[in-house]
Amino acid sequence: EPTDRGFEKYFGHLSGATNFFTGDNTFRLNGKPWSDFGEDFYTTEVFIDYAEQFLDEMLTESPEKPFFLYVAHNAPHYPLHVLEEDFRKYEDRYEEGWDVVREARYRKQVDSGLIPKEWALSPRPEQVPAWQDLSEEGKDWDRRRMAAFAGMVDRVDQTTGRLAEALKEKGV
Repeated sequence: EPTDRGFEKYFGHLSGATNFFTGDNTFRLNGKPWSDFGEDFYTTEVFIDYAEQFLDEMLTESPEKPFFLYVAHNAPHYPLHVLEEDFRKYEDRYEEGWDVVREARYRKQVDSGLIPKEWALSPRPEQVPAWQDLSEEGKDWDRRRMAAFAGMVDRVDQTTGRLAEALKEKGV
């Protein structure tokens, strides 16, 4: 248990992966089994709910004491479980495939000055096929997979922003 290893408070799961919508029996709250998986449970949101709760508790209990708040999302690791609204944002984003997206991102980095124009785009890894070589079924699978991944990252960004806002509101 993390609370046996120096953490005063802990919310999360002890498994390597979990269902983002239903959780599993390894969830813990402060060293005790937790199973309050409601109808709208989603790990990324609930992790931040508890982070905000722990922040409130720390600032109430010891407002002058420094604190360490560590949030370790399991998103965007497998399984790729994304909220539908986040998936829909990216559903059509990857229609052109990874080769086109990769080239566009590279161009944007060069154009913005992030990387020098002398730096060539690295070659696609050998084990990754050219997008054009995939079957239509393969393209559809990977397009949806990339959209799910992007949606999960987006939700981590949203909730991290929510936590940052809570820190600002509290003046810490």
